[in-house]
Amino acid sequence: MCTFAQVGGEIAADQRKIISNIEFTISGNQSGKFVFDIAVNKQGAVTSCVVIKAESTLVSTPLMMKSKNLIISNLKFEIGPGFPDFHYGTVTISVVIPM
Repeated sequence: MCTFAQVGGEIAADQRKIISNIEFTISGNQSGKFVFDIAVNKQGAVTSCVVIKAESTLVSTPLMMKSKNLIISNLKFEIGPGFPDFHYGTVTISVVIPM
């Protein structure tokens, strides 16, 4: 689970909890990180996920898509009436070379 080290922006500032079990690390043939802008709806689903090239250290399209799919498919936040229609933040996915 997240300790808000991997999640930033308004979502982290508002302490919106992650309710899914997600690893913020994937394996690849290069090491580095991808940073994404995300939008989360009131139901807690990620509805938008766009890579921030200036903050990412990798340029691999396959690894970027793997990271993006991980976020869209697996990252879920708590539902709550106090959250905006679209809650914005960032997510960092680390890419490691398997041993």
